[in-house]
Amino acid sequence: MKEVLMRVVNAVVRRILMSPLHDLLSRFVVLLVITGRRSGRAYTIPVRYAENGDVLTVVSRRGRTWWWNLEGGAALTVVLRGRSHPAHGSATTDPAAVRAALTELGQPVVRSLAEGVAISMVVGPADPRVTPTGRWGRWFRAVTLGELAGFAVPAVVAAFLAGSGSPLLQALALIAAGAVEGLVLGLAQAYALRTVLSWVPTLAWAGATSCGAAIAWAAGAVPATVGDRVALGVAGLCAMGVLQWRVLAVRSPGSAWWIAATAGAWALALGVFAAVATPLWHEGQPVWLIALIGLLGGAAMAVTVAALTGLAFVRLVAGSEREHQARAHAA
Repeated sequence: MKEVLMRVVNAVVRRILMSPLHDLLSRFVVLLVITGRRSGRAYTIPVRYAENGDVLTVVSRRGRTWWWNLEGGAALTVVLRGRSHPAHGSATTDPAAVRAALTELGQPVVRSLAEGVAISMVVGPADPRVTPTGRWGRWFRAVTLGELAGFAVPAVVAAFLAGSGSPLLQALALIAAGAVEGLVLGLAQAYALRTVLSWVPTLAWAGATSCGAAIAWAAGAVPATVGDRVALGVAGLCAMGVLQWRVLAVRSPGSAWWIAATAGAWALALGVFAAVATPLWHEGQPVWLIALIGLLGGAAMAVTVAALTGLAFVRLVAGSEREHQARAHAA
């Protein structure tokens, strides 16, 4: 069971490290792609690493077998921070080398020096980066799926809480579910965003999106007069854009228009949701039907917001590229 779990975890780690979301792990973990000397098969191994210039250091256990392919030196490929690099590595069981490697890594990863293997790799320049095309389409697909998957959480929560006697419980549950929705959406947006703007940090973007969604749900859940409701609605629509812009402003200070663009997109998307779902909802419907109606409205909302924010995304990337070219020209 433990081996199966480790295989699943390693597969997930490999997938993340080879995706635009690699920065979730790539500060600590690197992928080694090693060709077996006897089998000729390629093995992809995620390992913790230490970096010193163009030299990477990792430590493994002697009971593992992949490092045998590096004894005496061998070529391999290193996937470091989402980029593939040719490298040359060597492995040694010398206790002094293992001790030095453990010290460089900052913590012991084997119980004793007698169990350790130190691997050192000299890493070459990264392979050329391929400039992705179809930016709007990539954003549209990612955000549609992300918003649909994320919105399923508050849709199901709302269906189960329908008719509950505790308005406070309903509000708190929906705000928490909205934060989960925003987290899933933020990860999906970061996936598309980082294909061309790799400087945008995944965690910061997903966190900003999650907080913005929670604020929006809170604004909708707070009892208020008609006049106050307008102010709360505006605040809810702008919250996500404001928090996302704070992430963008670090490298793209001229992107404040993102706030208005996303707020407008969400306003129209919520209107589409209401137009689709409201006529279908009736008092006394079963939970499964309420959830299904919510998901149907959520799908229409997801498509709308993905299409509209996709236009903003294309403009954002174009503006970032112009700023980069201007800085390069000035230098």
